Amino acid sequence: MRITKRALVPLGLVAAASVALAGCVSSGGSDDAGGTVTYWGAFYAPTTEEAFQEIFVDGFNAENDTQVDMEVKELTTLGQLTDTAVAAGESPDIVYADGPSAASDFARADRTVDLGGYAEEYGWQDAFLPWAYELSTIDGSMRSVPASYGSMVLYYNAAVFEEHGWTPPTTLEEFEQVAQEADDAGMVPLGGGNAGYQGMSEWLITAVFNAAVGPEKIHDVLTGEAEFTDPEFVAAIELVESWIDKGWLAGGAESYFTTDDTANVTGLANGTTAMYLSGTWSFNSLTEVFEDPEQWAWAPLPSLSDDVEPGVFPLAIGTQLSVSADAEDPDAAAAFLDYVAGDVDRALEYTARTGENPPPLQMSADQFPDEVDERTVDLYSQIPETTNVGYATWTFFPPKTDSYLITEFDKVVTGDSTAQEYLAGMQDTFDKEFDAGTTLVPFSPQSEG
Repeated sequence: MRITKRALVPLGLVAAASVALAGCVSSGGSDDAGGTVTYWGAFYAPTTEEAFQEIFVDGFNAENDTQVDMEVKELTTLGQLTDTAVAAGESPDIVYADGPSAASDFARADRTVDLGGYAEEYGWQDAFLPWAYELSTIDGSMRSVPASYGSMVLYYNAAVFEEHGWTPPTTLEEFEQVAQEADDAGMVPLGGGNAGYQGMSEWLITAVFNAAVGPEKIHDVLTGEAEFTDPEFVAAIELVESWIDKGWLAGGAESYFTTDDTANVTGLANGTTAMYLSGTWSFNSLTEVFEDPEQWAWAPLPSLSDDVEPGVFPLAIGTQLSVSADAEDPDAAAAFLDYVAGDVDRALEYTARTGENPPPLQMSADQFPDEVDERTVDLYSQIPETTNVGYATWTFFPPKTDSYLITEFDKVVTGDSTAQEYLAGMQDTFDKEFDAGTTLVPFSPQSEG
C-alpha cells in the first residue's frame, strides 16, 4: 500500500486533507435531477469543514441538478481508505492522491479516466500554472487535477528570535550558528521526527536536498543525467547525520521517533524549539496553536551549501484528484473537480476563511481577498516572481523511490545505514522506475515560478 505524504498527519495538514475528496456517483448523469455525487473529505478543524461545505458543496449544489453529499472521514485513515478502495476495484468517483506521482500510478493502472476532454471544456491548461498542468498529464493528456500547492519553508517564533538577537538564516554558517546558540540555551535547535507519520522524514529530506544539493542537480537525477550517489547528495545526508549526532534535530536519534508534527509546532509556539523545516500547509495549524498568532513567522529556506543560492522554493502539490474509471457519471465528477480547484475567486475565498493552500492556478497578489493572512499573500507573491524553485519529493519523485526515501531513512537516523548505503538503495529503486518509463518529466530548473 502506498504511503501517503500528508493524509495521515494529525496536525499541519489542513491544505491537503481538506480537499482530499473521493466519491461515487449513485445515479444518473450530471444533468439528471436528483443525481448524487458523494465524496470523502477530512479536515483539521470544524471551521475548515464548515467553510468547505458552504463554499464548495452548498455552492455546487445550488448551481447544479446533481447534488454533492459530503461524508467526513478521519484524517488518519483517509489515505488508507482511498488506496484500499482503488486496489479492490471499488474506488470512489473522485480519487484522492497525495501528488502527481501517486496519481500517475492510478492512471497507469487504468483506475482513473483520461481528463483531456474535460481539460479542454474547462480550460484547465490556461487556468493552472504550466508546471502543475504538465505534471498532471501522461503522454500529453491530463489525468488528474492539482487541488493545492505550496512549498517548504523555515518556521520560527518571531518573539523568540528577537529575544535572542537572531535573524532568519540564509547560509549554512548562519543556520548552524542559530542552532548552536539555541542548543546552548537549552532549546531544540531544529524540529523534526516522524512519530505517528513516517512521511514526516520526507519533509526534512525535501528541504535539505533542495537547499544543499540544489534544483539543477535534482533535475539531473530525475532526468537520468546524474545519480543519487553523487557527492552532493552524500554530503547532504551526512549533514543531516551531523545534526542528529549533535542532538540538534528533534533532540537526537531517540527522540526523533517520539516527536510528531504537533510537538514541533507546539515547541515553536512555547519557545522550546528554535526552527522547523516544514511545508506551507502548516500555516493554519500555526495560527491555531500560537497564543499570539502574529508571532509565528516563515522564511525561505537557507542555502545549506556554497553551490546553492539562498531562498529556493521546492514546488509541491499536496492534493491531486482524479475521476475513477468506475464512475457512473464522470461528467458530474469532473464538474465538481472544476468547482473545487478551477476557479481563483472561489479558491481564494476558501484560503481567506481557512488559511488553506490554494490550487496552483494562475493568480496575482491583487486577487487575494483582504481577509487572507499577509504571510500567505507574501508566499504566493514570492513564488511566481522567483526563478529559484525546486522539487518536492512527493510531487516529482516516482512512487517507489519516494517510498524508499521515507522508509529507509529510519536506518540513517539509527545509524544502521550510512549516507552512501541509503543513497545507493535509492538510486537502485529509481533506476527500475526510470527504465520502466514511469517517472515524471520535471520542469527545467530556473524556468518556472
